[in-house]
Amino acid sequence: MRGMRIGLFGLAALVIGIAIAGCGSSSTHGEEGTLTLTEPGAKGSFGIIGKASEKSIKPGNGFAFSTPLEDSSGKSVGELNAFCIATQPSPGEALDGTCSGTATVPGGGFALNVGGKEILGSVSGAIVGGTGKYAGAIGTFSSKEEGSGENAPSTLTFNYTLP
Repeated sequence: MRGMRIGLFGLAALVIGIAIAGCGSSSTHGEEGTLTLTEPGAKGSFGIIGKASEKSIKPGNGFAFSTPLEDSSGKSVGELNAFCIATQPSPGEALDGTCSGTATVPGGGFALNVGGKEILGSVSGAIVGGTGKYAGAIGTFSSKEEGSGENAPSTLTFNYTLP
């Protein structure tokens, strides 16, 4: 009987040890990183949703776009696809509302959200998920225009943390 108890105790300790060893063993857990890419500006596609005009954008109207993403050598390495919808009357070309999109980047992708007043040009928002080597990523991103005019290039910076 005593030998059986010692054997069961030993087996239980082994099972608990294996379970604990499996927890948190991901080599990327909590990893933080920054990825910087360029949106070239004049490339890609753009379309109006609803009846937006240059003078105003009414709630429910907006735009959608797709643009390539390039690395520092100018090589196309991904794509940004997004749509923006006005949730409030928005004077001019700036949009008061929300944008949602995806960025396909080397090794995976990011799910992105932006919201607020006067969304136009340089923006910042949230990384709310990821795929591939960025699976479950959270963090922030920014898009900073590097020139003037509607076709100016932008630098996109993704600051992410993996779960």
